[in-house]
Amino acid sequence: MGKADTVTKNYMKQNNVFADAFNMYLYNGRQIIRPEQLREMDTAALSIPYGTGQAGAPVQKYRDVFRGVSAMEDGTAAYLLLGIENQTEIHYAAPVRNLLYDALQYAGQAETAAKRHRDAKDYGGHTRGEFLSGFYREDRLLPVITLVLLFSPEEWNGPRTLREMMAVKDDSILSLLPDYRLHLLAPSELSEEKLEKSETSLGNVLSFIKYSEDSAQLKNWMDKKGADVFLGRQEIDVLNACINVGLKADEKEEGVKMCEAIRQMTEEAEVKGRAEGREESKLTDIRSLMETLRLTAEQAMAALKIPEREQAGFLDKL
Repeated sequence: MGKADTVTKNYMKQNNVFADAFNMYLYNGRQIIRPEQLREMDTAALSIPYGTGQAGAPVQKYRDVFRGVSAMEDGTAAYLLLGIENQTEIHYAAPVRNLLYDALQYAGQAETAAKRHRDAKDYGGHTRGEFLSGFYREDRLLPVITLVLLFSPEEWNGPRTLREMMAVKDDSILSLLPDYRLHLLAPSELSEEKLEKSETSLGNVLSFIKYSEDSAQLKNWMDKKGADVFLGRQEIDVLNACINVGLKADEKEEGVKMCEAIRQMTEEAEVKGRAEGREESKLTDIRSLMETLRLTAEQAMAALKIPEREQAGFLDKL
């Protein structure tokens, strides 16, 4: 597991951040799902493919974060299963992957219902079809929703539905195929208004990612948001691992103010720019000596007194 996978999972495992993501996506920021309504679920989905009985080969997949929701809706209990998949790169088979996760959950629920009936031996009054399927007419499944969270400023250019991935384009054939829609939170697609409705640091993290490739927009956002916005250590870890901004928190502090984070980022970009400028200048000098004096790359670098430890890097770029 890579650094980005670890830090994004740890960040999204926080119930308040997890709830915030779904409230942004499902309810436009309204606080409908509450952290205290969430309970941790096993991220491993293991199921014998439905209908194969005990002889089928088991299938197991691991989600990033998975939670159950128990809430009151119109005076009755409503139950929902929610999963989050973190991405730092675009996943071009995401509809298939998420469909598999959700299908395994539904298959597991059907198997659980069948086991419950077998253990209870409550066959009386039920049809042969109900007995054979193990799923009775009155049985119901809990809805499963999987949300992809993109920790990157990239625009999502991958498929968003299962049908988009099909090799055929014939509408009469596509109409017969069940579709699956990808649920996605991508910073590049989130408006400032929606990001401001975040109740946790998630809005700041996604905003920072959204504007990370444009220092003017990043500064403009900070000016609107306020210089006192604070990034904690977990948020810094996420930003460093996902977009490599190189933020640093004082050892005595629990994080860094946004204005200081942007100052650090700007300084690092300037240092990197100067280094790249010096490197490009040396490359120009090497090429000039090679062309005018008919020297090899090694001879040109020796003439320019470029240290041997740096020469391999220049050779790769010539």
